[in-house]
Amino acid sequence: MKYSPQNYALALSSVLAKSKEDKTVFSNFLKVIKKNGDQKILPKILDAFKKIEIKKKGGSHIKLEFAHEPTEAQIKSVTRKFSSHDWVETSTNPSLVAGVRITFDEEREIDNSLARKLNKLFK
Repeated sequence: MKYSPQNYALALSSVLAKSKEDKTVFSNFLKVIKKNGDQKILPKILDAFKKIEIKKKGGSHIKLEFAHEPTEAQIKSVTRKFSSHDWVETSTNPSLVAGVRITFDEEREIDNSLARKLNKLFK
């Protein structure tokens, strides 16, 4: 790995901000990644790029973890509370037992799960 995924993502974001030819930029970017032998970290690069672009627009990366598979109505009810600039990702985590855990930008967390409440009760 010649450069970190974060460095690649920052470079791509800054070049795209200055260029009007997105296809050419992406094509050249992929060639550079291939030339450096960093194809295996492409998913990490794209994830870092998404986070940078979301921050530019004033949004946040929000991860919702449900204890059980949520219905569409439940997902819509929760996601309506966030900005249209936010990137909301949902997943199921059976270890929560019941409830939901919300993580903002991988930094702040609201854990309203039964597992957390039980751990807190028996500590």
